[in-house]
Amino acid sequence: MTNVVLNQVLAIFLLTGFGFALKKINLLSDGFTRSSSDLIIYVTLPAMIISSMDREFSREVARTSLQIFLMGAIMYACSTLLAFLFAHFRRFEEHQRGVYMYMIVFGNVGYLGYPIMNAIYGDIGIFYSAVFNIWFNVLTWTLGVGIMARGRLNVRNTFINPGLLSTLFGLFIFLTPLELPGLIKSVLDSVGSMTTPLAMFLVGAFLAEAKLKDLVAQMDLYLASILKLIATPALVFVLIKNFDLPAIVKALPVLMAGMPSGVNTAIFAKMFDRDYRLAAQGVVLSTALSMISLPVLILLTIK
Repeated sequence: MTNVVLNQVLAIFLLTGFGFALKKINLLSDGFTRSSSDLIIYVTLPAMIISSMDREFSREVARTSLQIFLMGAIMYACSTLLAFLFAHFRRFEEHQRGVYMYMIVFGNVGYLGYPIMNAIYGDIGIFYSAVFNIWFNVLTWTLGVGIMARGRLNVRNTFINPGLLSTLFGLFIFLTPLELPGLIKSVLDSVGSMTTPLAMFLVGAFLAEAKLKDLVAQMDLYLASILKLIATPALVFVLIKNFDLPAIVKALPVLMAGMPSGVNTAIFAKMFDRDYRLAAQGVVLSTALSMISLPVLILLTIK
């Protein structure tokens, strides 16, 4: 199990390193990073969302899914509280405030979360993760955009966007007997699978524009990573440990809370003209630290 986690993190670093190298030799231009960011946000992520929610379930699975969904509300309430407290006490500049907050609230629950849950629980782990990640798909386009685009947000952009619309469409399929045609499902799977390598190429390209000494010197990045990887899952565990719930319902939100900062941190920072170099550094740093924290968290959580 620990080897699976380390292999997933290593794969992310290899993709990031590839993007870093391509940027350094000028095979990735600034125009590519911008257009690829749009491609992920408007095409590949929505495809992955819809495809992941095209699943059948029984009454028992539906009941457990509802419990999982409610646990998601607790997890995001905890991470949001810690993010606001951190930003309040550290008093960051406007172009960095949203980056740090997004780092703490939104983890890599998709690209890293799904493989880990699959390794621990099998196919049912992927199913419950998809239900849990409804929160991410909705909140990243509402709360997340609000955090990153503070003072520039309008209602239309918040509620009419590809992420939220694809989530609502996925929910419709999820809650009805409808199934996607095999050909459409295959195409969505293929398009959605582009998200991880493309996103990590972008992170590597963003990081190539920064100096290594900046990453080492950013103490606040370490503090934010500790809040994301340790404080948030610990707080979630304390709040739900006495609930009379199935083991997977208790374990999944704690593990998801301990995922490193999501790639969307850098993508959204680029999209909304925030400090995307800082965001890329934060994603890579928290992912590196998760090589230590995630195996420990798994050993402590899974019984």
